[in-house]
Amino acid sequence: MKNNEILHVIAGVICNSQGEILLARRPNHLHQGGLWEFPGGKCEAGESIEQALVRELQEEIDIIVQKARPLIRVIHAYPDKKVLLDVWQVEKWQGQPWGREGQSVQWCSTKNLKNHQFPAANYPVITAIQLPSSYLITPEPLSFKDKNFFYRLEMSLDKGIFLVQLRAKNLSERDYCYCAEKALILCDRYKAQLLVNATHEIALLIGANGVHLNSEQLFTYTERPLKTDLWVAASCHRREEIQQANQINVDFIVLSPVYFTPSHSNAEPLGWFKFFQLTEQANCPVFALGGMKKEDVQKTWAHGSQGIAAIRALWNFG
Repeated sequence: MKNNEILHVIAGVICNSQGEILLARRPNHLHQGGLWEFPGGKCEAGESIEQALVRELQEEIDIIVQKARPLIRVIHAYPDKKVLLDVWQVEKWQGQPWGREGQSVQWCSTKNLKNHQFPAANYPVITAIQLPSSYLITPEPLSFKDKNFFYRLEMSLDKGIFLVQLRAKNLSERDYCYCAEKALILCDRYKAQLLVNATHEIALLIGANGVHLNSEQLFTYTERPLKTDLWVAASCHRREEIQQANQINVDFIVLSPVYFTPSHSNAEPLGWFKFFQLTEQANCPVFALGGMKKEDVQKTWAHGSQGIAAIRALWNFG
């Protein structure tokens, strides 16, 4: 294998009825031997990705893939080779998984995935598994006492939103904290996670689940501002911002604008092709933002995205 070649590897995330993920241990004699991974293997010349996924999972763990969709693509350079890890979520399958090539396999709960040792390219996959396909960005509340804001936030949570960014640029820092504390109570009630569009100090102060950095904040950090048990997300619009997000090891980014939006009328839309090109530069999951609708989720998957980030399309599902 030449130094400039990329080894295209296909892998499947397989979930059972208990919500556990199937892991396989790499044989000791192979590259990254002894570590756990998501089952799969090399995509052969002339194969489509779907064909490779079906073949590899049948050969390795004796299951028949009936339905699958893209989850995440990760490009990672190991000291001895460069790998494109092309990961698909297996949504429907038949069979009883077992290690047909002598490898150990086991089911693992999502929360315990990080207790296993994986090859480095697999860690963004774990993040993608833990994230939903929709990321609600709240509209601006009128004040921290805005009853209609909290009513509509609760309605959105009740409809199945599990990841929320509290955006309230018009509030003072004190009022933002009051607002965030109320929002956190609601999110906790519905088992959703709240990220503050503020500073990481505020995230720690109110006990939020993480921080969302705007593109200006992003360049004020030289390292990750929170420990890995909390989310660090960032807004990106161009390659340099994505590279900075990679540098400080954020968990996921929001990339925009995909389409034209009146709220950012001066920003040139990326379009889907450029959006996909930029997602290939990210070392983490990417949400698509800018004119997104709920029905765009599958389109985002086809272009390398975790799903959609939106205000209007997800706010109380209005």
